[in-house]
Amino acid sequence: MDKATQDLFENINSNLKNLSSFFDKLSKQEIKIDSTRIYIIDYSQYLWLNLPKHNGIKKQLEEYNQQSINALINDDFPEFCRKVYMQIEILLNQFTLKQSGAVKTQEPDYYKKSKLYDFFKIINNNPDDFNPYDYPEYKIIAFIMDIRDFASHGDASGKSLSDRVEAKGKTIRIEFKKLKNNTIENNIQKLFTQYVANENPNFVKIKIDNQTGWASIQLTNLKDNFLTSDKIVSDIKPTLKALRHQFGNNVEVVKAKKQFPNELKDFFDQKNYQTINQTMNWFVKIVGDFLN
Repeated sequence: MDKATQDLFENINSNLKNLSSFFDKLSKQEIKIDSTRIYIIDYSQYLWLNLPKHNGIKKQLEEYNQQSINALINDDFPEFCRKVYMQIEILLNQFTLKQSGAVKTQEPDYYKKSKLYDFFKIINNNPDDFNPYDYPEYKIIAFIMDIRDFASHGDASGKSLSDRVEAKGKTIRIEFKKLKNNTIENNIQKLFTQYVANENPNFVKIKIDNQTGWASIQLTNLKDNFLTSDKIVSDIKPTLKALRHQFGNNVEVVKAKKQFPNELKDFFDQKNYQTINQTMNWFVKIVGDFLN
């Protein structure tokens, strides 16, 4: 073998060794990731998670965190939310365990949104006028939970995930005008529950001003065939004629001029990984402060 050929083989062998080292480092996550583009939750920075008693929790969190990073790299936002939710669930259960004990944590009807509601109320000193939607972090975590649910469960009707998110996040406002005095709120609620999922009265919020004969009806979790205010108004007008004894002879139903933005759909479309990262780091810190 002449010298030129020998040099060529040595160069090839050297390059192969470099490639092998590169892939080895990649598999061991030793290659630095650009932190301006890949938003990682660095669990090692939280002292409470470095305590021996939290080793198991930390390991689980880091595993799901790595899975969320993989989803982020693939720009798979629903899967990203699923893996972030797994981390939220672990942390929220630790909070509930400390606050209320193991029995409460395992109650089948103590749902994740209830746990989240209680978490925010407790860390804000249980105010009487508590509204979780006053806190942007609550919204972000609740949105993650919603998208996780859609990503984890299929739809029998074949609706796309995007369409399901849009329907879930939609809120419609309808107004009554020229109501008779002392209209009973429950009568209005019964009339409008037919347009929401499972005819659940909790999805119908009503404000009445009997002095002006005005009422505002806010509907969420709408049925698939009633996703616009025009459809609901058109459907309800004939019904009102038979219910004038309840609402008055001159009652009018109209769609409200001001409708709510679909924040869940905006969250889904914008795929703001950085905002989620910031919210999660805040969440980890608050849970750690409470546990310690």
